[in-house]
Amino acid sequence: MEGSVRDLRRPLVLVATSLAAFTATLDNTVVAVALRDIQSDLGAGVAELQGVVTAYTVALAALLLTGGTLADVAGRRRVFVAGLAVFAAASAACAMADSAGSLITARAVQGVGAALVLPGGLSVLAAAYPEPGPRARAVGLWAATGASALVLGPVVGGLLVAASGWPAVFWVNFPLCALVALVVLVVPAPDAPTESRRGLDVPGQVLGAVTLAAATYAVVLAGRDGLGAPVLLAAVVALLAGTGFAAVERRTAHPVLPLALLRRRDFLGATVGAFAASLAVFVLLVFLSLFLQLVQQREALPAALRLLPLTLALVVTAPVAGRWAAARGPRAPVLTGLLLTAVGLALTGVRLAEDLGDLELGALLALSGVGIGLTTAPVVTASLDAVASSRSGLAAATVNVAREVGGVVAVAGLGALVVARLGTDLTTRLLDLGVPDARSETLVEALLRGASQSEVLQLADGQVPLDALLLLRGAAEASYVTSVRIALLGAAVVMVLATAVCARWLQARVDELDDAQQ
Repeated sequence: MEGSVRDLRRPLVLVATSLAAFTATLDNTVVAVALRDIQSDLGAGVAELQGVVTAYTVALAALLLTGGTLADVAGRRRVFVAGLAVFAAASAACAMADSAGSLITARAVQGVGAALVLPGGLSVLAAAYPEPGPRARAVGLWAATGASALVLGPVVGGLLVAASGWPAVFWVNFPLCALVALVVLVVPAPDAPTESRRGLDVPGQVLGAVTLAAATYAVVLAGRDGLGAPVLLAAVVALLAGTGFAAVERRTAHPVLPLALLRRRDFLGATVGAFAASLAVFVLLVFLSLFLQLVQQREALPAALRLLPLTLALVVTAPVAGRWAAARGPRAPVLTGLLLTAVGLALTGVRLAEDLGDLELGALLALSGVGIGLTTAPVVTASLDAVASSRSGLAAATVNVAREVGGVVAVAGLGALVVARLGTDLTTRLLDLGVPDARSETLVEALLRGASQSEVLQLADGQVPLDALLLLRGAAEASYVTSVRIALLGAAVVMVLATAVCARWLQARVDELDDAQQ
């Protein structure tokens, strides 16, 4: 009887934690297609819309380490369920927001809840699957489900917005969180040993959160506004807080991030692999989505559907990668996956053109999806194997921090290069046509957001001939293709560098780290 209960318990825990990861990860991208309606209903400006997107990311990245430590100290299921409650309540607040400011605040609280859900859920899953082989396979499914949410976000968001308006993208979280919490609370699942005697290291928690928040905010600001005083201030705050964090962690008896762990090459290799895989997903998702909408003039939902080969390949491959890692260790699937992703990104960059067909695009996305799928699950398994079971929350948090940072670098960092190059090229062309500086700035902004030909003509106010404007729009599309090509090739280079790091640091088999070593 006990065996049958155990057989039923594990799949339910896997489904519940995977659904929670899907829900928390989905909110990174699901809001993207709702921004236009939010702007209309709440009167939000461009800066406020960017705040709606980044408030979640910054809060999530800043508090992941804290969430992982709380899971280790206070209990996995307790922290996981608490995170679901916070996330659900914040989602309801988002749906009922009557101003841009209240929506941004609620989005930040959502990020706090997600920072408890992601490491807490993975830690609960690791406790339910203590054996290395089954755990690797379970983590493969968990990772595939969470990663697929990034690409499915615009599709799900488009369907929800079309059916019920923008609040629906937040209301949908409430029943999902309730269902997951019910399963986790009702199903008897063993909890991995916690470190109840270990202090919380409050100074380290605060300094770590400030470091991550300031660094993330600096990258976001740099991508949005370019280098300036706010970016430099945020960077200085991150540097000072990071220095203080290292000093505190070196001296405290119970560090939130043991520095000895950072000397473990297998753990660092897993973190680098997680960063690279996330960067690849975001580069493909964001830049190709904009390419499909701005250059190929597709609506948001049809554009999102054309990105599905990336998701399907990832979902199919991740469980295979989990079994591969269970049998042979994480090194081989991670290296293979990173190299395949590099090839997929490079080929997509080389082949990118205005007339790129759906079949070829789907094949290229599938190739990258296979590579990312081979990488995603084994790096999580490697990070869990690198620490003792009592620190699985920390391992899960670190991997998720690396993922969030990868996404921020892809969107804000590489995005800044794309926008800067495109904006400079367009401004130069307008000045060559004799358009005044003030008018040039207005037209460049319109072209960057994909304004229609009639809108561009209206903004030109008769100061630029129609033929010249039509040629300019074609030049803008060509310039955007070239800029995205550079971003894709740059991401491919990152994959190659990450492959070199993982080849050197990841082991074929990873021995568990004793509590004494931490």
